[in-house]
Parts: sequence; C-alpha cells; structure tokens
Amino acid sequence: MLNVRIASNAGFCFGVRRAVDAALNHGYSGAQYMLGDITHNKSVIEKLRSRGLKSVESVDDLPMGDGSGCVVIRSHGADKATYDKIAQKGYNVIDATCPFVAKIHDIVRKHYADGYHIVIIGEAAHPEVIATDGWCNNTATVIDLDSDLSVLQSYDKLCIVCQTTFDGQKYKKLCEKINKIQLKTVEIFDTICYTTYERQKEAVLLAKSCDLIMVVGDRASSNTNKLFDLCAAVNPDTHFIQSVGDLKNINFPRSGVIGIVAGASTPTESIMEVKTYMGQEFGEASNEEFLEAINKGTVAIREGKAITGTVLSANADGIRVNVGVKNDGFIDKTEAVDDGEYNPEDYPVGMEITAIVTKKRDDVSGCVLLSKRRADLMRKTDEAVDQIRNGEMFEMVVKKDIKGGLIGSLGTYRVFVPASQIRLKFVPDLKKFVGKTLRLRALDIDDINRKIVASQRVILQEEKEEKDKKAEIFWENVKPDVVVAGEVKRISSYGAFVSVDGIDCLAHIDHLSYTHITSPDEVLEIGKTYDFLVLKADREKQRVSLGYRELQPHPFDKCMEKHPVGSILQGKIISVLPYGAFVEIEPGVEGLVHVSEAAAAYVKDINEVLHTGDQVTVKVLAYDEQHRKTTLSIRACLDEEKPAAPKAAKPAKKQVEESGVYTDKAENTVLADLLRQVGDDNQDKND
Repeated sequence: MLNVRIASNAGFCFGVRRAVDAALNHGYSGAQYMLGDITHNKSVIEKLRSRGLKSVESVDDLPMGDGSGCVVIRSHGADKATYDKIAQKGYNVIDATCPFVAKIHDIVRKHYADGYHIVIIGEAAHPEVIATDGWCNNTATVIDLDSDLSVLQSYDKLCIVCQTTFDGQKYKKLCEKINKIQLKTVEIFDTICYTTYERQKEAVLLAKSCDLIMVVGDRASSNTNKLFDLCAAVNPDTHFIQSVGDLKNINFPRSGVIGIVAGASTPTESIMEVKTYMGQEFGEASNEEFLEAINKGTVAIREGKAITGTVLSANADGIRVNVGVKNDGFIDKTEAVDDGEYNPEDYPVGMEITAIVTKKRDDVSGCVLLSKRRADLMRKTDEAVDQIRNGEMFEMVVKKDIKGGLIGSLGTYRVFVPASQIRLKFVPDLKKFVGKTLRLRALDIDDINRKIVASQRVILQEEKEEKDKKAEIFWENVKPDVVVAGEVKRISSYGAFVSVDGIDCLAHIDHLSYTHITSPDEVLEIGKTYDFLVLKADREKQRVSLGYRELQPHPFDKCMEKHPVGSILQGKIISVLPYGAFVEIEPGVEGLVHVSEAAAAYVKDINEVLHTGDQVTVKVLAYDEQHRKTTLSIRACLDEEKPAAPKAAKPAKKQVEESGVYTDKAENTVLADLLRQVGDDNQDKND
C-alpha cells in the first residue's frame, strides 16, 4: 500500500490567497480589471475571468471608467505612477500587493529620497522586481549571483533589497561577495519571504525521504518551478503535475512513500484533484491525512513543536493566531520578535506565522501559547546547517562526552564527533574537551533525524599539509640577502619574533635600528607587517635571522645631505680619546675632532679642553662615504669667530726686486706716480 506524505506548506501562500480573495470580493459593480495575472496559475485566472474580471497588461490598455469599476493590483505590486494613472482613468484601486512586497516598496521609496542608489537582488524580468524598480524612478541596479558587482563601486550610498521569492542560499552568497567589495555606505535589507524559504526547505527534505515526488502547480509559476528543480536535484523520480491528466503518465509503485508538494500559486482545487485521483487509484490509505494537510484541519499540538497558523488579530498585547485546533494560539508581544521592536501593524490579518508551542493550553486564556521569537531563532540557526553542506567549516561548543566521541549541536541538529576525528593523534581523555570549541567539517548530514557527523581531524590534516607545503616553499626561497615580508608576533628584550609565511624568524635588537634602543617596540609594533632582509637561514636548525635596519636609510647619508662640507653645527661629545674626541652631530652619526683641531692653540692633553657630554660647535671638514666617517673641527669655528688683527704700517719705499716690480702696495703706488709724471712731460714736448 502507498503511503502519501504531504508538505505542510502546500498551496496558496498568504500573499496570493489575499490577492485572490480581494479580486473575488471587492464589492464594485462597474467594469473590473486585473493589472496582469494575479497569480501564475491558469485555472485561477480562468476562475477570475468567469467572475467578470478582465486582464490588461498596462494601464494604457484600460478604457475610460465612470468611477464605478475597479482595477486589482496583483500581489507583485506596482509603481506609484501606476496608481496615479488608474485614478486618472476613472477606476478604484483594489490593492492586493503582498504586505512583504509593500514593505520593500516603502524601504526603496524612503532610501531613494535620502539619496541612496537602489540595488535589487532578483530576476530583472520578474513582475515584483519591475514594480519595485518603479519606486525609485526606474533607476535601480538589478543583480544576481552572476552579476559584475564592480559597478556598485560607482555609488557613495547603496540600499540593497531582495526579491521576496529569491533563493535564500544564493542571497547569502551574494551578500558575502558584496561585503568583500570596498564600498562607502551600504544598507542591506533581507526582504526574502521566509515562508517561501521554508516551503523550499521542506520540499527538499520530503524529496530525500520519499520514493516518488509530485510537484503540483503551473509551469508559468516561478516558485513552483523552483520547487521542482530543488526536488529533482535530490530525487530523480520527481514529476511536475499541472493537471490530473499528468498523473496517468506516472508509473506509480504499488508500495512505498509518495511525497506531494505544491507551489504558492497552486489553488486548493488542483491539490484536491490529485487527492481524489490518488484515492480512486490506490484506495483510502492516506485520504484523511491528505485532507487534513490541504484543509489545515486537526494539528497535533505538543510543546516544543513548530506549527504554522494565520493571524486573526494583532494588538499591543500580542498576536492571536488560528493554528487549526479548537483553541486559538496566542503570541505574547515579548515572544513576537527576536530583533527589534514589536509592532502590531507588521502582522496583518491572514498573514502566515510559524511559531513554537510553549504551552498546550494557558490556564487563564485557554489559548495555545506560542513563541515566534524562538521559531525565528531556530530558523536562523538551522540556516547554518545549509551553509555547511558543501564542506564549509563551522564551530561547535562540546556539551558532553560519550563513549566513542563528543556531542554538541548546531541549531536544532545534534552533532557527533567520533573520537578518531578529534585530533591527528589518539585522544585518551575525552572529558577535557567538554566546554571547548571545536572547528569542524560535516562528514554526513541526516536531515530526517537532524543529525550531523563531523570531524576536526580533516581540518587539522589540511592545515598540516598546507603548513608543510608553505614550509617547503619557504626554505627553497628564503636565502641571505632576500627581502621578505613578516608580521611581528611577539617581542622580547633581545629581539622581535617575526612570522614569515607561518615560519618563526628572529630579528635581533642589534639589527633593528642604527641608533641605540633598549627595546624592540621602540621600532616595531606587534601585529604589523614589515619588510626584512634575510641575514642568515639555517634549514637544518630551523633558524632564520632577519634585519630591519639594513633596509632603512643610513643616518650617515641623511647627514651628508643635511650638513654638507663647510657646515657649522652643534654636537655632543660622546667619548674622548688621546688622539681626539667623537662628537654626535645627528642621531647615529658621529664625527672625529682630531686633537690638532680641538682648540685654537696647541693642546698637549685633549682632556684639558674637551669632556664627555659637552655641547660643542664644530665645522664639517670632510666625509668619507666608503667608510662612513666624518672629520670635524672645533678650531676652525674658533678661527672664524676671532676678530681680524690691524695691519702694520709699511715703509714708504723699498728696494726694487730683480724683476723690477714692487711687492708692497704703497711702493707700487709711488712707481705709478713716477710713470704718470714721465708721461705728462712727454706730452708737453709734443705740444
């Protein structure tokens, strides 16, 4: 006999049901139109048309109205210009926009007005995305997982929203890519309708546990096609059912488990047709269970169970919910939200809510007490399981040890780490790991029983192999005189320990600065990366010596530029020796004042005129670039400061040297006068 298992989230979602009800029960007597298909299901559209509603693709296609007719805005919503045009055409607006979509429109409108560029994650051709774009004057950038995200760097302020039916996993991956880009101001709003997410997640779990899966809905429905693709990916015996006629083409087994899921746009009638066919062909094996799932009838209530209901009312005290049993459910305002403030307006009548049963029956109110906050927390933690399916690492705090391994949890999943998968070597005592955090990778995920088998050993083995590989490359390339980049990890009194590609190296304090320092932290900072010169590399002893000062400009070179030969400057005597004194003229640069240059007159003992610590004025006489030596003079400064002595009077006359030229200026003047007189006499004779 066949056993039929029905997805609890089958058929119309809250938004579609609300839109269809609005179209059928609007109360206007005049002409009635639907702006586009209210939902992507032919049978639903045909039913609405039989009630007198006509479809138009654009407001421009509407004839002029007389005020008695109406136009239904579908659950995907529309832009503001569309609302205005409908009124101008003479029609009343029946706004069936899904509240979740309307919330996106509000976010886009406000941020666009504040100068943000709008980014929509979704399918560019989807009606919801097109409508959302209209609320920012059709200027939005639409992206998906394959888009070139570099275009986002052109904007200073970004507001990012997401199509309500977009794939949750793709959304997370896309957000990770966006977070890696250097952007200025970004606000990301997770606007996915998680009823859709839960529907997809439940469909996958059902497909894994059933022999055959039927997906009921219309091929035109995007969300139904996604359900089919998700189920087919894990169960090859998956069938798309658009009408009861498709069931005749399926080779059903005579026994086993049949799973049925339905898209959010699939009406109850379509599901009931499948139910009737299954009952006629295979007996009454699961008709009651099927009927209960479709009609949301009797629900098993037990504490700790997650159940889905619809909002009956919401006020300042909390939310009253229909959970399919005699007594209503009630969510106290303190149990409504996990993050943010409770607002009754966020919970319109008819909205679907998933919550955890905290008490089967309250003694005072008689209601089933529920917690949406706990359900939201559970959903968030369960999402972490989806992120580790492809081998991503996760962390877990060990709760207890048992024979053969360790136990912990990830969301609502129980995690078991076998003893052989904790470390690379045998672990004799498991108790010491209780309360500790392990880094794990899932080896097996059992969604039906919500169990995970995980390993830390595989991560440690990968890290060891990667470290060995890096070490091999390191020793092949790290040789003396090679420049490497290293991060300062710790500092001691004799040097700094530097990590180069994960290998510890030592930069001794003597090779950190040209000037005297007492601690390496005067030059280097822990956690920062610097360039170092390899001084020695001994692979056998696993030791590498690095130099930092060797890559820095030498103070001698700076000194030559700052104080060229002939410069006079102040300096401090560092030491005095019999042959001269060493004077520091710049930090790290000393010059020699020879004893012969120590004073204006001859000095027998230099210690009589110069002392260690004295400040002196010196003149740069010469630089020896090759040996980095500087020659200084104190005497030269004293000579320049001494006033010039008066010149002695010279005799009026001197003997003429053999050359016939006087050497004294006064004597040359006398000779010049005599020559001038002779010239004058000759001039008189000529006259």
